[in-house]
Amino acid sequence: MNINTRRDIIGGLALSALALAYLWGATLIPQSTLSDEVGARGLPFALGALLAFVGAAIAVKAWLARAIAAPDEASDDEASFLRVLGLIACVALYVLAAWLLGYLIAAALLLLAVSLYEGAPLNSRTLAVAGAGALIFWLVFVQFLSVEQPLGKLLAGS
Repeated sequence: MNINTRRDIIGGLALSALALAYLWGATLIPQSTLSDEVGARGLPFALGALLAFVGAAIAVKAWLARAIAAPDEASDDEASFLRVLGLIACVALYVLAAWLLGYLIAAALLLLAVSLYEGAPLNSRTLAVAGAGALIFWLVFVQFLSVEQPLGKLLAGS
């Protein structure tokens, strides 16, 4: 099994596990008597289910590719595990940054950090993509879906 196949299997399973934890967290959101048909849990639950499906699809696709392909080179399990840990660290830092700096800045930093972690060069294009991506996510959530995002402790002044 080559390193890319093993990495995809481990990454897909890790993504599915993260999604299941997210789904569990979504079930803890209290229901309100003022909720509409979807409710407060609806969007987080749908996003978590979609994320779990994508993770499982990545793992299954890689597993099937491994079963079909001939063994070519030994892989380094530790490198794949460290890569997954690095991405999880980026997400953990995002949660802290969102609380402190607010959603828009934290989302831009997350997109930039993951891009750099995956080998993108630090240049004006990478910065522009991270900023534009954060702005698009903010517009989708706040303007289109009417889901308020945190301002952050520093920007809110408290």
